[in-house]
Amino acid sequence: HGLNTLKHEPIKIAAMEGHWDGSKPGDFHIFAWPDAKAETNHFEISIPRGSSLILTHDPNGLFPGLKSVPPDDRPPLLNVFFGFRIMLAIGFFMIAAALYGAWLLWRGRLFDTRWFLRIVAQTWWVGFVAVIAGWVVTESGRQPWTVHGILRTADAISPVPGSSIAATLALFVVVYGIVFAMGIYYINRLIAAG
Repeated sequence: HGLNTLKHEPIKIAAMEGHWDGSKPGDFHIFAWPDAKAETNHFEISIPRGSSLILTHDPNGLFPGLKSVPPDDRPPLLNVFFGFRIMLAIGFFMIAAALYGAWLLWRGRLFDTRWFLRIVAQTWWVGFVAVIAGWVVTESGRQPWTVHGILRTADAISPVPGSSIAATLALFVVVYGIVFAMGIYYINRLIAAG
């Protein structure tokens, strides 16, 4: 997905990576605080050239930076940058939990390792958070474009009245709130039953 996004939405990738200068290879920032005003990152903990290696398969590979477009053509940086890291962190947690659980099962100790079972029983919902974080990255990262380089979001406004949009949004919130609450209730009952 990263390679496809780099091809079609390169500035989204630059925001996800906190990559400012496209004339230099991109570091992978495990943590940083991107500063859109100063066009830099603060408090960086990074893997040198990590983003270049992942995205171009070359540690010296180059890809566009945020400075390659005017500030008005950049997505909301903090949403995209931190949403991406939340998604990655949860993904790695889920992979590690699955591998460790498989190892415990192989050793015949899965059902006796109470601390592990308590953790996974209480963190079943993190996959949902990862999906929402990915959605935030996808939708916020394409801004200010509806169709990258072709149609700006500001030009894609429909003539639907605001009251219709508000009513539809309210119904979506109510319906999804009910479905989500019932899902949590049901899953927690299954977990409690064993």
